[in-house]
Amino acid sequence: MLRVLAKALSRIFFRRISVSGTPYVGPHAIWAANHPSGIVDPAIMMALAPIPLRPISKHTLWSHPVMRPLLQLAHAIPVRRTQDMMIDAQAYKQAIAGGSSEKEWRVTANSEAFQAVSEALIAGDRILIFPEGVSHDLPYLQKFKTGIARMALQAMAHSKNENFSLVLQPVAIDYFEKDEYRSDIALHFCEPIAVTSSELSVDDLMSSLRNSLLDALAQFSTWDEKRNWLFIFEIAYGRPPQSAREFRVFVDTYRPEFDKDPVFLARVQTMRRMLLAMNISPAQIIWGESHEQKRSFFKLILTQGMFYFLIAGPVEYLSFVVWFIPQRIAGVLGELSTRDRDVLATMKIAHGFYVFAAWIALGSLSVRAILLSLWPELDSVLAFLIGLASGPLILFMGLWSTERHDHFPAYWRLAKLRLLFPRGWREVISEWRGMSEAVVQKIDSVNQRKIADERQLRMRLGALAGTQQNAVGGSYEQG
Repeated sequence: MLRVLAKALSRIFFRRISVSGTPYVGPHAIWAANHPSGIVDPAIMMALAPIPLRPISKHTLWSHPVMRPLLQLAHAIPVRRTQDMMIDAQAYKQAIAGGSSEKEWRVTANSEAFQAVSEALIAGDRILIFPEGVSHDLPYLQKFKTGIARMALQAMAHSKNENFSLVLQPVAIDYFEKDEYRSDIALHFCEPIAVTSSELSVDDLMSSLRNSLLDALAQFSTWDEKRNWLFIFEIAYGRPPQSAREFRVFVDTYRPEFDKDPVFLARVQTMRRMLLAMNISPAQIIWGESHEQKRSFFKLILTQGMFYFLIAGPVEYLSFVVWFIPQRIAGVLGELSTRDRDVLATMKIAHGFYVFAAWIALGSLSVRAILLSLWPELDSVLAFLIGLASGPLILFMGLWSTERHDHFPAYWRLAKLRLLFPRGWREVISEWRGMSEAVVQKIDSVNQRKIADERQLRMRLGALAGTQQNAVGGSYEQG
C-alpha cells in the first residue's frame, strides 16, 4: 500500500520523471542512492524501484508519532548516526562513565542495526541506504559513510552458505529544481557491484560505489551553475535531459569550451533569470518559434488558445485549488512540528499523508451534500463514492492538461509582451536568438574537433597496423 501511495505522490509532485539504466532485481542486495532531499528520496526510491525495498532511517524519526506508522509500514530499520549520537548526551556520558571509549560506544550503539541489516540481507531482503548519511541541499556528492560496506561485509561473514553473495545497486537521483513544485527528476540505475567475499576491502567497495555515482551525476559548485547548464542543455536540444547520465555526459563534454568564456556564461545566467521571471523555458520558446514557422502568430493564438482558455486553463486552476490548500496546511503543520531543517521536509510530507486523507474525506462529504441537495432521490452511498472520485479525477485532469498543453501558456505570456510592449519583446527575442546561436556554435565546434580527432586517431591506427603488417611480411621473406 505504501508503494502505491508513494507512486501517486511522486506523480503529483513531479511533472516529468525519467528513469534510465537496468537495475539488479534479485535478492540479497543493498540499494545505495545519493541523498539530496530528505524523505522525498526514500519515497521516490520506493515508488520507482521495480522491487520492494526496506529503508534504513535515522532513529530520531521513530520518536515522531507522525512518522512511526509510516516507518513501520515500510519495515524500516532504525540506525543511529554519529551526529545523532552526540546529541544524546546522557547515553554518551553513561557509556564513558562505564569505561567505554567513544569509538566503542558508537559501535555498540549501532550493533543492533548492523545485526538487523545482516539478517535481512541473508534472508533475501533488499535494503535501501543513503551512504552520504544525511540529506543536504548541495548539487554535488558529500563524503560517504563506510557503514554500507561494513554492513555488506558483515552479512557475507555471517552467512553459512558458501555460495552466498551480495550486490550493491548504486542509484543516482537528480532533481533538476529541487524546491519547485512539479519540477523534473531523473533516476539512473548504475551498474551493479558484486560482493563475493567478506575479505574485500571497505575502501575498495566505497571507491567503486562513489565512482559509479560520479559516472551518473554531474557535479556543480552551486545550484546557479547547475541551473545554467540545464538552461544550456535545453537550448541545445529543445528539451530537458532524459536521464541523469545524459546530463552528466553533456556537461563534461562541453564544460571546458564554455568555461573559456565567463562573460558568455554571465549572459546565459542573465537570460535564464529573465525567462524565469516570465515563467518561460527555452524549450517553450523553441516550440513557439517552430510553430510560428508553420502558422501565423495570430492563427497560432486562436487555434491553440481556444482550447486552452475554454477547457485546459479552467481545469488546471481548479486542480491547483484542489492541491494547493492541503499542501499549504501540511507545510504549516510541518513548520510547527520541528525547527530542525534536516527534518522539516520529512515532516511536511509526513503530515501530507494525513492532511490529504482528511481533505479527500471532507471534499467527498461536501460533494455528497451538494449532490443530495440537487437530487434527493440519489443513493447517499453512491453520492459519497462520486465525491470520493471527484477530487483525484480533477487533480489527474489538471496534471494531464498541464503536461499536454505545457508550451502554450508560456507562449501566451511571451505573446502578451509582444502585443503590449513590442520594443521590450524585440530586445528579449534579439538577445535570446543571439545567445542561442552562440550556444549552438560552441557545441558544434566541440563536436567538429571530436570528429577531427577521431579521424586522425583512425589514420594513425591504420598507419600503425600497416607498418606492423609490412614488418611481419618482411620477416616472412627473410625466413
